[in-house]
Amino acid sequence: MHFFVVLSMVVAMAQASNAPTPAEKNSCSGLKDDRSLLSSLLTATGYSDTCVTAALDLCSTAKEDSHNTSHMEEAKEVVQQVSVAVNKWGCRPRDCKDLLNSGDSGSGLRHIFPYPGQPLHRVTVFCDHTVDGGGWTVFQRRTSDAVREDFYRNWIEYKLGFGDLEGEFWMGLDLLYQLTNSNLQQLRIDLHDYEGEHRWAKYGFFHVGAPETKFRLTVAGYSGDAGDSLAYHNFQLFSTHDADNDNFSGSCAEGCKGAYWYDNCADSNLNGYQYAGNNTPRLQGIVWGSWKGVHYSLKATTMMIRSTY
Repeated sequence: MHFFVVLSMVVAMAQASNAPTPAEKNSCSGLKDDRSLLSSLLTATGYSDTCVTAALDLCSTAKEDSHNTSHMEEAKEVVQQVSVAVNKWGCRPRDCKDLLNSGDSGSGLRHIFPYPGQPLHRVTVFCDHTVDGGGWTVFQRRTSDAVREDFYRNWIEYKLGFGDLEGEFWMGLDLLYQLTNSNLQQLRIDLHDYEGEHRWAKYGFFHVGAPETKFRLTVAGYSGDAGDSLAYHNFQLFSTHDADNDNFSGSCAEGCKGAYWYDNCADSNLNGYQYAGNNTPRLQGIVWGSWKGVHYSLKATTMMIRSTY
């Protein structure tokens, strides 16, 4: 009976286990077979693996009564349950790049586990595996859908996130900080105008600071064909209309009708108001100045990150 108690306890332990080893993260395979798991369990509880294996072999071939046979079948079933549980929790993707590496190449909503030391803390994100090799975790999207999301939000809303992950949304600065702090990240920004053109900007390094730094932006290593309209915002703090952290005498967030890493004030404003095309009030639209200028509001944008390694 002691044997079954130990196995039952391991089922529970498997479901609340710590984060997997680096090898497990890469393979997402968990334990390879039930025998290795059983051997480890018996050794940990003081039994001799060789002796017990021999005893199990003997029990499986001997003509035992139906009572003992049912116990053996029960033991096998519990071991199988343990293996399934360990495999289930042994693969915890930190981001969309981990999912891609494990063979999940489908774009859309996915669950990730980005919090070290909190293996059961699961969050839902949108993964893009269609652009530039895939593995991108999307943290902002603007579209030209009939129903538009209001991006003129307060500090708490930008901190926690808002919107529809399959439509227009902002992931949230808390989660964005967590993702960029757990691994080196690169940034890709895709831009679409109302004339059918598409441009992109990519940065080899992208980091968002901790809440106490007001989520300070650090970005470097530009490439692309949209021009670099994020360099002006490098090292700046995030601002909203109710949390003015910019270097302007007034409020950039209020003046630009958005929220961003404003300086004095902006060369890009991807969280601005959803004006359409030309003749937009200066810097108030969805702006990428180095491509379309500060009076043009873009049709659609996507901001996404991917682990460098």
